[in-house]
Amino acid sequence: MLTELGAQLDKRGNLFADTLSYKTTVPKVYAAGDMRRGQSLVVWAIREGRRAARSIDYDLMGKTDLPR
Repeated sequence: MLTELGAQLDKRGNLFADTLSYKTTVPKVYAAGDMRRGQSLVVWAIREGRRAARSIDYDLMGKTDLPR
């Protein structure tokens, strides 16, 4: 599916996403946690999920009250 979308992968084969916005190279597609980092600690996945949610909220609403 990622190949069909034309998504860029990193050198380890994970979905590439900006670490500030969690946006991928495909418009309106975000990646966090294991999808972006590969297998890792659950605390990293939770942290990235929250940050990605904040970025998505900002993009959809034009502002966000979610914590970084």
